[in-house]
Amino acid sequence: MFELKHQKLAPLLLFFSALLWSTSGIFTKSVEWSGMSLAVLKGVIAFFAFLLISRGRKIRITPKKLLAAFCYFVQGTLFMLANKLTTAANATVLENTSPLWIILFGAVLLRKRPTRLEAITCACLFLGVTLAFAGNMGGGSWLGNSISLISAAFYAGVFFLSKDDAVDPIETLVLGNAMYLPLIPLLLSDPVIPVTPAAQWVFLLAFALLGGAGAWLCFSLGIKHTGALQANFITMSEPVMAPLWTFLFLGEKLSPMSLIGCAIVIGTLLVYHVRSSKLKT
Repeated sequence: MFELKHQKLAPLLLFFSALLWSTSGIFTKSVEWSGMSLAVLKGVIAFFAFLLISRGRKIRITPKKLLAAFCYFVQGTLFMLANKLTTAANATVLENTSPLWIILFGAVLLRKRPTRLEAITCACLFLGVTLAFAGNMGGGSWLGNSISLISAAFYAGVFFLSKDDAVDPIETLVLGNAMYLPLIPLLLSDPVIPVTPAAQWVFLLAFALLGGAGAWLCFSLGIKHTGALQANFITMSEPVMAPLWTFLFLGEKLSPMSLIGCAIVIGTLLVYHVRSSKLKT
């Protein structure tokens, strides 16, 4: 089992997880597979990867772990579906409205109000994300955008529940990805699968390993040493990077408004990290 020896690396690992997640749009838009098939492939491969990582460790199933695993499973599935139904930028940005849910969960379940720094950071991030979103309005269906918003609630649940001492992130990922195993028949019945070229299979396997196992491994190592809201703020760099990948590899253009939004998000995250580090010392 991996352990993070240097806790100051936690924010960097969370950033790496966002970096890997941000590549989802490239993969989903570059293949003819359905969103459900992509979700199942990623989940099944991630299951065996995390099972290997946690080998020799007996996984104890608890209600909180199952709830966290269910949030992970639903979030991942809905996000893949949304990526097929709307633009990659829309899906990523709308899913990253999750800080509002984290604040709501904290207020209702923990009776915790956000600090002034968290409230200001949240407002600035949403300004940057909104500008990035408005600048990338390339269409996208109402259904896809709605699914992305629903996914945000479950995405927030993963962050919120993973902070509980009774929830081990690696064990949660094993359980969450195990939920994809009963869906393997859906993957095998997809008519596109048999005609997928070998080169595209390499592309898909890389997507599953990086976005499914690599990104969530970074997340599991970093989340225990950062607050749920702080971790979510850091990973909100994902909607900034996602349009950059589609610009570089798929030729989607970035508007001046999007660039301003990206700059606001990056600047806000840097200021928040510096200020929160000073408060802890």
